[in-house]
Amino acid sequence: MICILLMAGHGTVLETEIKNDDTGLYSHLAAVPKALLPGIGGKKILDFWWEIVNMRQLFTEVYLVTNADKYKHYERWATANDFPVENIVNDGSTTLEDQLGAVADLELVIRSQKLQDDILVIAGDMMCADQNFDIAQVIGFFKSKPGELIIYYELEEGERSSSRGIVEVSPETHRITRFLEKPKERLTASRLASVVFYCIQKNTLSCLSDFLSLQTTTTNRTFGHFWEWFINEKHLDVFGMKLPTGFQLIGQVGLSDYTKWLTHYSTKQHGNSAKPITCRSYARVGLMGNPSDGFNGKTIAMTISNFWAEVNLVESQTLSLAVFRICSASAEERDIWEVSACCRLLVKSSTSSAPNKALP
Repeated sequence: MICILLMAGHGTVLETEIKNDDTGLYSHLAAVPKALLPGIGGKKILDFWWEIVNMRQLFTEVYLVTNADKYKHYERWATANDFPVENIVNDGSTTLEDQLGAVADLELVIRSQKLQDDILVIAGDMMCADQNFDIAQVIGFFKSKPGELIIYYELEEGERSSSRGIVEVSPETHRITRFLEKPKERLTASRLASVVFYCIQKNTLSCLSDFLSLQTTTTNRTFGHFWEWFINEKHLDVFGMKLPTGFQLIGQVGLSDYTKWLTHYSTKQHGNSAKPITCRSYARVGLMGNPSDGFNGKTIAMTISNFWAEVNLVESQTLSLAVFRICSASAEERDIWEVSACCRLLVKSSTSSAPNKALP
């Protein structure tokens, strides 16, 4: 399976408002693409998505599509974050007026890279409230269904259905029965909103070209219009998976939207207790070469996804680390006390039933 991160839109509203902000609080973010703005916890929005798709070795390749105006920003980001620069696709657009449209950008990557595999498509510049969801569950759900997959969530209070693509979903089969792109009020009772987070089968990729051939203007080359055509007119099978989280900063947004949702999601995250952290290191097999002879070593190796070492880090209910200020002691005395404190900590954490022994 191949993952494609879409970031070719021109966020003119947000960029203009950051540039014209009189407070000076956001001057360091001038001309920065939306995906590279600080997200929840100070992490860049794109950093979150790159970690999500990169941590489990679920994809044979990950591509990033952007525009000519922001290409250099993403090139620098890729170099700093171990993303293959050759997998950045430039769609050539420089302004909102000459942009290709999201569906055309996706088709460009598929055509230029000659991709023939199932595709996961994500808008890499949208903010996700849940920083710990497992994308493997999304892929597993997709593979269990005979059709495409759309991720959706329930609109939060204050969000209007007229600002999102709305889906109507059969609760029994999870099949999407109707897709409405930014519907007018009262056109549907559904509060289930779709975002650019899709799984598309390789046999369906040709439908992208069919859809684009029907569009005379770039404004209609959006995924909302594509799914309306695909589901409502073609009556093809598309299934929905609901994530218990929220998504924001979708499409054209302003500075007030950015600050509001960043504060909202950060506050919700701080209100929750720390979640367990699980990391895996997969087995590596060296096939040829010598990797241990310094800088010039070359080797052919591979990782094996069904063998790994796993570490689970959970918040302790009994162990706490405290900082002691030692003002009047000499440097030698401080060193002795710090070693003593560390030894006491080790004894305390390793003897759950026996009483702690005094240390000299």
